[in-house]
Amino acid sequence: MVSSGGRAAQELSDAARGTGTSGAGVSELVEAISPHASDPVWANDFVTALGADNLAGLPLAGAVPDGQALANLLGRTLAAASTTWDEDTCESMATTIKESVDGKGEWGRITALNAILTHSPDQQDAAVGSDFAPEFLAALAGELADINPDTIRRYRGYANTSYPDLTSFGKQALGGYLTGYSFDPLTGVLEAIAAHPQTALNYLTSTPAAGGGPPLEQLSQRQWDQAGLAAYTTAIASATTLRTSTDPTTQHQADQLAGQAINYLAASTTEDQYTPATETAIANLLANSPAEVTCALNQDNPYKSWRTSTCDYGDIWFERQPSIYEPVDPTPITALAWRITDTPETTSTIAKAITRHAHTQAQTNLNTITNPKPGTINDDYDPRVDAINIPYQRAVYAISYLAGLTENKTGTSTYNHAFITGHTNDENQLSAMAIQDAANAGLLDPEDYTITGYNDYTGKRAKTFTWIITNPDGTHTIDLSKADDPTMAPDEVSTWVEMVEAATGDYVFEDITDNFGNGDMYGYDSGSKYGG
Repeated sequence: MVSSGGRAAQELSDAARGTGTSGAGVSELVEAISPHASDPVWANDFVTALGADNLAGLPLAGAVPDGQALANLLGRTLAAASTTWDEDTCESMATTIKESVDGKGEWGRITALNAILTHSPDQQDAAVGSDFAPEFLAALAGELADINPDTIRRYRGYANTSYPDLTSFGKQALGGYLTGYSFDPLTGVLEAIAAHPQTALNYLTSTPAAGGGPPLEQLSQRQWDQAGLAAYTTAIASATTLRTSTDPTTQHQADQLAGQAINYLAASTTEDQYTPATETAIANLLANSPAEVTCALNQDNPYKSWRTSTCDYGDIWFERQPSIYEPVDPTPITALAWRITDTPETTSTIAKAITRHAHTQAQTNLNTITNPKPGTINDDYDPRVDAINIPYQRAVYAISYLAGLTENKTGTSTYNHAFITGHTNDENQLSAMAIQDAANAGLLDPEDYTITGYNDYTGKRAKTFTWIITNPDGTHTIDLSKADDPTMAPDEVSTWVEMVEAATGDYVFEDITDNFGNGDMYGYDSGSKYGG
């Protein structure tokens, strides 16, 4: 029955249209074909025999009992087949598929095509974006972008009127469709393309051969449905992960995309358009821009450490409206953060990115400053303290600002917030991380490490701090990941600091964590007053 892809395609096509002679129904054939669908050679034979122009119509055929199940199978088969195609074949297949859904009576097939291209966690047999060849997805996105979604929207409006003649006219223009899937031609392909960050970036920042602006500019003016906006923002979030690329051109493209997308989403979308997938994508977009988000959320920091060069003041980010002190306009960033902070998961995504950036910025600062020479006027000041303190203090303020937004938005108390780890108060977590960085930069007194734990009231050893590491040369560092219980490490560091200060009089810890408490308080207060 399925000895070859070509034979299987013919039998499935006949069965779907009610003309099969083998006696096997669509469901039986789907089950039989499934083990072979991911074999690229077999799948290519299947798609070639079926015809790319028949893919989107088959799940809508009259004898198909479950269009979604068949779409899932076709998605896996199309994905596997695409990995065997050269550039010309990708282009021709994309053109054929586009033409099969672009016409009166065919627009409903777009829903089936979106089902073929997309995947949700409850669809175990569906293809995922990474299964498709990125060259094919890029070609398909380019083709489907030519279909006018406004025309389809107009005919859908006709189909849903109370006038029978107009309703019939609209339904005929749409044709059959799969319930629950988007009519926007780009929804499925953008969701799939998000699995390929470089392809997503190339597509969203490409220059058209003739006429019109780049895709991002055109797509920013599109009237998305909820599923389409979720797919679009997911593709943007994927592409902007390349802001960390070591290739200057790629990094610049991703920087520009991040800024333009943040401005667009803040100005041209509203919260009622967002699905959980959209909120997750926007959180990831902001997480891909941690330096700028940190700066934006520190706009009211009374300690103004954010005005220094450690706030990336000299960096060229994206198209912006510079304020007096900052190269980053905080308005769109804060607006997006407000819209998505009603779920702990999205807030946590941003908080974790801010935390990673604080550590990275501290290391950058440490690598670019020099210690004062003995005998100079600055002999009593070690700039490495500020190199660590400032980025972490800004992180404390920014994350506390997010906590304030969340409480204001949801009415749920987040004062003792733990967005970074889910179990440790964020200020304590950042304090422990700053002290770890200071220890590893050699800022602590060797005598501090003579305290490695504490005893109980009987004098018996009750706790040894396993995160204090002794190097082969006898020096020490701190590695919080070596704690017996990482969830307790920040509290243990706090206890250790109190013991060290009492025993040795080394108060460098106070300088390292200077204004953390005030940053937590003022950031929270500022965020809780934001009005959206």
